[in-house]
Amino acid sequence: MANPPSPEKIRLTITVSPEVHAAFSRMAKVSGLPVGRCMGAWLEDTLEGAEFVTGQLEKAREAPRQVVAEMRQWALGAVDQADELLGAMRAGKPLNSVKVLVPGQEGGPRARGVPAAPEAASPRPVIRGGKSSKKAPRGPK
Repeated sequence: MANPPSPEKIRLTITVSPEVHAAFSRMAKVSGLPVGRCMGAWLEDTLEGAEFVTGQLEKAREAPRQVVAEMRQWALGAVDQADELLGAMRAGKPLNSVKVLVPGQEGGPRARGVPAAPEAASPRPVIRGGKSSKKAPRGPK
């Protein structure tokens, strides 16, 4: 008899493509878990990434230019770190000798000359259907 779902867990029914099902079926078989539990474990393991992406999407709605600037910083930082890791590998140094840096952290990409993202002001209002003018609004007639 199956155990009833615990109050901390929420049961979902999802639709996936045959490719997704095949990939998780293989993973479940290798790990000795049912497919559903395997998918749930995968989602739990990737929760931090999902929360990060969701946060970036929320920030992008409010301040798209700031998010683009931050993503550019992360990309440049990743390229720098990949170069350092490849250099360490070529030199025969252990990979743990290369310090992993986070954007915005002391010594991170910003400290190496990548400009910081501008602080976001309140979002600019979008007006549809007319041109906006820089003139001060007129008073009542």
